[in-house]
Amino acid sequence: MRPLTLLLAGLTTVAQANTYAPPRPLLVGSDSGSSGFKLLPRGVDDARASARESWGELVQLQPDGTLRTLWKRRLVNTPARVYLSPRGQVVTLDNHAGYGSPRHAVVVYDPGGRVTADLSFAEVVPNASGCRACGSMDGPFLTWGYQPKWVFYGNDVHLALRDKDGRGPTINLVTGKLKTLWNGQPRP
Repeated sequence: MRPLTLLLAGLTTVAQANTYAPPRPLLVGSDSGSSGFKLLPRGVDDARASARESWGELVQLQPDGTLRTLWKRRLVNTPARVYLSPRGQVVTLDNHAGYGSPRHAVVVYDPGGRVTADLSFAEVVPNASGCRACGSMDGPFLTWGYQPKWVFYGNDVHLALRDKDGRGPTINLVTGKLKTLWNGQPRP
């Protein structure tokens, strides 16, 4: 009887879902402090930790201390993470609480607010077993397996997602194209 009780206790633990806080407004500043990005979830459902939609606004600090809006638009998704590049591109990673995963794993908005990349998890990580740390019962999360950092090739800024071994995808933020080496080989 005791083994059956332990088995049932184990199954109930496995069956539990992750819990997330509802999406909230977020302000992300650039490294230089001269611009910022506001994430504004709308129609938030606290019980489901979701939003009907999300809006973003890129602002720039003016010499007199006022803020000038560079763009404001509805976002492709409600992102889990937002980054602002040194050149004014906004990059969103993953989906809040896994909603919509694995679609919209990386979305890049240029300094004018146009989408230059909208990549699924499978496009960024073609072999899911290559990032075991990314897995979750709520969907894959790039930020669980990779550390984002800015890198420059020529004049173009790229987002490099690196695992603990220093490998992973690199995305050109100007063109939205992947520039990636996996285990020293070009991406298939």
